[in-house]
Amino acid sequence: MYRTHKLERLFPLSRLIFTLMMALLSFQLSAAQMPELYRVGVPVSSQGGEVRDQAMKRALSEVLVKVTGQRSTLSNPGVKQSLKKASALVQSFGYERRDTDTGQQLFLQVRFDEAAVNRLLRDNGLGIWDSNRPDTIVWLAIEKQGNRQILREVAGSPLVSDLKRVMAARSLPLTFPLMDFEDSTTISDVDVWGLFSDKLSQASVRYGSEAVLAGRLSEAGGRFNGRIVLLFRNQRFDATVTDLSAEGLALAIADLTGNTLSRHYAVLSGGSSVNPVLEVDGIASTRDYAGVVNYLKGLTAVREVTAIKVSGNKIELELVIDGTLSQLSDAIALGRNLRATGEDEINQTLKYRWLGN
Repeated sequence: MYRTHKLERLFPLSRLIFTLMMALLSFQLSAAQMPELYRVGVPVSSQGGEVRDQAMKRALSEVLVKVTGQRSTLSNPGVKQSLKKASALVQSFGYERRDTDTGQQLFLQVRFDEAAVNRLLRDNGLGIWDSNRPDTIVWLAIEKQGNRQILREVAGSPLVSDLKRVMAARSLPLTFPLMDFEDSTTISDVDVWGLFSDKLSQASVRYGSEAVLAGRLSEAGGRFNGRIVLLFRNQRFDATVTDLSAEGLALAIADLTGNTLSRHYAVLSGGSSVNPVLEVDGIASTRDYAGVVNYLKGLTAVREVTAIKVSGNKIELELVIDGTLSQLSDAIALGRNLRATGEDEINQTLKYRWLGN
């Protein structure tokens, strides 16, 4: 079992959007485009109709957790009702056999209708997390039989395998430290075991990961005990780990990471009180113009894009958004298409440069 709670605020959280945007100019955040949020494969025993119906319910459950980032989504009354008729949200499905550790296994591959799933979530007041997601660097100090080491990505490690599988199933990008000379001069197993925020943050800078997951864990007989923490946006969250298997620990890490990041990034339905204006330069052709408009329209936070001014290689676009202005800025910062260049506070205009698709 494990328990989570927010441990402390490291610094004041009230920030001007300008400060947030300019801070992101100092380094490039590591992020990944997580494809197939609305597609999942679940193991089945046969292609029978009853088996398929149950499998589609499991598949929809997995997709809803991926899209929202939180397993608590499945406790929502409206979601519970929709799970009973999961097939109504299916866009397509098929079967395939895969080789597994225990032999060949039949899988039902299901693709759900993105618009229908998003509508279900919005109708029930649940946030939608974009497919462009920040990376999490994982520092785990594990003590076994008196030996303590920092976990690295090595073949044959059950914990590494379970972590990669579980985080991938939740569409949560994950990075293991290289533990090369540079890492060894920046951080030690003592630092990780002590869960020292400053040391963990310093060692993580080279990876560009916005979230830092660390833990001190004792392993005996394949069971883990200890504590994990997540450092994110000047806050620190922790969870107690008690008698968990490698898979259970991976699930605990995925829950702590998914719950924390989705609370920041997932966009709730409802128009913002502000219609932000973006001034974008670097527009050299109609292709660039179409590219920036289509890119912005593809963001979960953006509902409408209207061009209000074109001048030379610059355009001004007024947006209608869901969520908050900071969520819009964060979503743009995770991408590689627009780079923040400042803000015109008098005219309340956010300035960007178009880098192309």
